[in-house]
Amino acid sequence: MTQALQTNGTVLAGQRALEAQQAVRRSAYDYGRTTITGSYGQYNSANRDNQFTITQALALPGVYRSAANLADARIAGQQAQLVQVQAELRRQVRLSYEQAVHARHRLRVLRGQDSVYTEFLRSATLRFKTGEAARLEPATALVQQGEIRTQLLAARTDFRVAQRQLQALLQVPTAVVVADSLLHPLALLSTVQLADTAAPAGADTLLSRTNPQARVLAQQVAERRAETRVAQAAGLPEFTVGYFNQSIIGYQRLDAAGTESYFGPGARFQGVQAGVAVPLWRRPQKARVQAARLQEQVAQAGSDRYRAELAGRLDELLARRREQQQRLAYFEATALPQAAVITRLSTIGYKAGETGYSEYLLNLERARRLRLDYLDALLQHNQTVIELEYLLGGQ
Repeated sequence: MTQALQTNGTVLAGQRALEAQQAVRRSAYDYGRTTITGSYGQYNSANRDNQFTITQALALPGVYRSAANLADARIAGQQAQLVQVQAELRRQVRLSYEQAVHARHRLRVLRGQDSVYTEFLRSATLRFKTGEAARLEPATALVQQGEIRTQLLAARTDFRVAQRQLQALLQVPTAVVVADSLLHPLALLSTVQLADTAAPAGADTLLSRTNPQARVLAQQVAERRAETRVAQAAGLPEFTVGYFNQSIIGYQRLDAAGTESYFGPGARFQGVQAGVAVPLWRRPQKARVQAARLQEQVAQAGSDRYRAELAGRLDELLARRREQQQRLAYFEATALPQAAVITRLSTIGYKAGETGYSEYLLNLERARRLRLDYLDALLQHNQTVIELEYLLGGQ
């Protein structure tokens, strides 16, 4: 799992997406472009004057705060999505690994059974040659051995498929070596232990805090809410401030006495200007705010629905795990020991001539079925545990 988290392309893409949102956060307090204009010509008198103006549009502080809050919500949403992607990857790796170990363990069981059928075929062939058995006995033994070897081939294919799935998840060029050859029951991690009787009180609240997908949906609600605030802030007035500097070539009266002085191109006159922009037609703005609120409600409804489904899913998995634990207890305490006894006594009885080949084959098949059913039950139990830990946000 550690290797997959470091090399999987989906996780790496999620990390880059988070970094992109963090970079966008720095643009929240964007005041827009400063406008610089110049003019030259006869706009004051017959003389050719020039003028330079600098203006800047500014919104109210609340507009910038709303944009910053939206950027923060999107960063948190991307972080939640990254956590969800990592949790899903861990789940897939664990499931594929358990599939591989299950196929490998199944191979061990089938190889052992193949050895028994090989010995049965040798014994049946010998009995047939000495006239102690009919031709049907070695033929039946040969068919049974062929069935076991067909199942061995299928188990090898399942193992290679699981290896290939792990290789794809880890994105490595060679097949993944599976260390375990025996399948063992998985236990829930201590951080997510739950009562086995039913989902605990307040399970929906617990799941909303721990389940990766629930956290993603909750953060989407926060994003939609922040977008609504931005839409509302967009209807606030905007202000413009500016500075101008110009020439007024010619004689200018500077005092009440009427004294005039001549000002050439190097003499500058300056001042400031301010303006306000307000929306006179507010219907489009109200429509945008209404659309944002509806999107917020859609996100909230989706989050609420998923939370309700989570509680039911938790009940289902806990009930399934209880039933699977009971099955495993039966297999480990009764079925597997009896399967060994059935195989041993049937083989002794057949070699001693006390058991017919039909009964012997039936007993061998029963013992093989018990061992393989145990492995299937063990895999189902481990898959349920993995699903529970994913549901609860376990590592």
